[in-house]
Amino acid sequence: MNSSYVKFHSNGEKVLCDICGKKNALYKCKICKRNVCENDFYDEIGVCKICAASLCEICKTRLSVTYCQYCGKLVCTEDSIQLDNVRRICIECFKEKKYLVTKVSNEYTQGAVKLAKRIIKL
Repeated sequence: MNSSYVKFHSNGEKVLCDICGKKNALYKCKICKRNVCENDFYDEIGVCKICAASLCEICKTRLSVTYCQYCGKLVCTEDSIQLDNVRRICIECFKEKKYLVTKVSNEYTQGAVKLAKRIIKL
């Protein structure tokens, strides 16, 4: 157990997990600050399972804002380039100049479904 993530309560009061609402919260997510139990926390990365499902697939440290227009990866604002008012492309696809291709990959169109399935599993 990494002590930097343990939630201590000075008055001895027990706090329930903000995700399951059943078990005692032992950790605090470093991103959203939720109090979570051991079942809803990934100790190796220090985040709750909700934040873990939404992490940028490039940096794996910041929350994603959308999917890459071309490869379908979840991307944060710092690891993506804004193509227009709506679309973003990951820095990897930008380096490969995929933005010059007009055809959109099938993975991008399935991006919302992929994220919804991740969240439903939680």
